[in-house]
Amino acid sequence: MIGIIFIGNLKYCPYLDKYLKVLDNSQTSYEVIFWDREYREAYYSTNYIAFKKKSNLNKHKLFKLLDFTQFAIWLDKLIDEKKYSKLIVLSTLSGIFIANTLLKRYQNRYIFDIRDYSYEGVKPFYRLEKKIIENSYFTCISSEGFKEFLPRGYAYIMAHNFNYNDLQFQRKFKKKKKGSAINVVWNGSIRYFDHQSQIIDRLKNDARFNIFYHGTGPEIDMFKNYCTSNNINNVIFTGEYQNSNKHKLLNDADILNNSYGIKKEMEIKYAISNKFYDGIIYGIPQLVEENTFKHRKVEELKVGIGLDVRRGDFADRLYDYYFNIDEERFNIRCKEELNRILKEDELYLNRIQDFVFD
Repeated sequence: MIGIIFIGNLKYCPYLDKYLKVLDNSQTSYEVIFWDREYREAYYSTNYIAFKKKSNLNKHKLFKLLDFTQFAIWLDKLIDEKKYSKLIVLSTLSGIFIANTLLKRYQNRYIFDIRDYSYEGVKPFYRLEKKIIENSYFTCISSEGFKEFLPRGYAYIMAHNFNYNDLQFQRKFKKKKKGSAINVVWNGSIRYFDHQSQIIDRLKNDARFNIFYHGTGPEIDMFKNYCTSNNINNVIFTGEYQNSNKHKLLNDADILNNSYGIKKEMEIKYAISNKFYDGIIYGIPQLVEENTFKHRKVEELKVGIGLDVRRGDFADRLYDYYFNIDEERFNIRCKEELNRILKEDELYLNRIQDFVFD
């Protein structure tokens, strides 16, 4: 039996689905082990095992560390009891907290899946992560940009953050008539208030723009209160949605708001967000922050624009960018990039299958 480990609530781990698809297709038994940090009363089948301990994201770091330590102790004990044949370790921290187990008992018998920057700037953390990478069956990353801070000399596998179900709704970009109002759309967890509030300021009550936020999140009230207190009337909040309805919400999107700012510089600088894939699949030009790997990517591909929100001409530049897009060239670029992504994802899925049968 294979054990799949994630150090958080599964709603933050959509990429779990690709592993489950391979395991289910190969009729391989597995258990999903996760930390129910929000204590959500969700239904899971009997092969899902949760560590039930509430741990708020805004908790003091010391108390967070105590919670993580308790999870690690619980997890080590569970692995010892279950005696899994192999492990799939989702996220860097999941691997760090069971590093001793991985390195001593599961050498070359685990997948290490890295989706974010963690604490690579801390030397002991970096050295331990390097050992975990070197002793894995394979290590995958969700952005080529991660190679800038991860150990060099290792053949990382690309693991793209998109959902195959979205492919049935892919469409081409068709520009609005010149002079129409543009819908600037954010979809997903509502956060990055410091940066997004600046975008709202630049576009507020401008008849050329409607600003949509589809989703909810820990900062949603900050966004709503900001718009109310500043009498902003062109921002619309539509609330939480199911992923199965995402394609409907993006139907009227003219610009995809994929701009996070760089306040948490290392977390943002090298990452490729899920919204990048939404833009490619649904044919929506993207607005991104400047001076990041994502910025370099969208402008190389000609599928988006990076703008500095501090500039007074932000709104004019965004509006002009949209109406100067070459539709045919844009759609060709999206198709070419999607084909490249699918080829890399096929390699990733094949490597998972090799791991299962090896």
